[in-house]
Amino acid sequence: MMMMSASVREAKRVVLCDDHEIVREAIKARMASSNVLDIVGEAGDGRDVVDVVKELEPDVLIIDVELPKRDGIEATKEVLKVRPRTKVIIFTAHAQPDLLALALRAGAAGYVLKSAPAEDIARAVKAVTGGGTFLGGDFAGGKPSEVEKLLDLSPRERQILELLAEGLRVKEIADRLQLSPATVHTHVRNAIAKLEVDTRTEAVALAVRFSYLGAGGSV
Repeated sequence: MMMMSASVREAKRVVLCDDHEIVREAIKARMASSNVLDIVGEAGDGRDVVDVVKELEPDVLIIDVELPKRDGIEATKEVLKVRPRTKVIIFTAHAQPDLLALALRAGAAGYVLKSAPAEDIARAVKAVTGGGTFLGGDFAGGKPSEVEKLLDLSPRERQILELLAEGLRVKEIADRLQLSPATVHTHVRNAIAKLEVDTRTEAVALAVRFSYLGAGGSV
């Protein structure tokens, strides 16, 4: 672990985790003059980073996915257990919708590609510390805007889409969830509207394609 003194009063405190020192050094060099963020610590694996975050209590963790000892997705879950207020940004070379969905499901608030311009890192830090979500780049099999729409679904809407994907009828879903069929229909209509599709079949297909169903959450 390496610690660095804060140099910019208003900058967000950031911990960086990547197993390649050259990558960490490159990011620090690119962000050296930024007034948005201040890299106050770093780690090289998915276990050490949990201790670093616990000790430094940063505003943001920027973390790679492919890490020794513990991958970045699992590390994200562990970090958020010990420091829920820290916002996590996944920093990866992989533009894969399924990986993005796993990251969001784990609690990450941002997703930045390593091929993206340096400005995306600063923009992501601004977005997530402001309470938003940042999804950079374009993804195979779909666009970030589609994933953003999925994020707007409530836990109940996700649950109902999941049951529809399993082949249950509306009345069966209503019985299982102890809701009226009319309420189930309302949730389905709301999901269709949020996803900006025409039918519930399209809504289910979109959610399944991004591996978003089963993300959990209270209803």
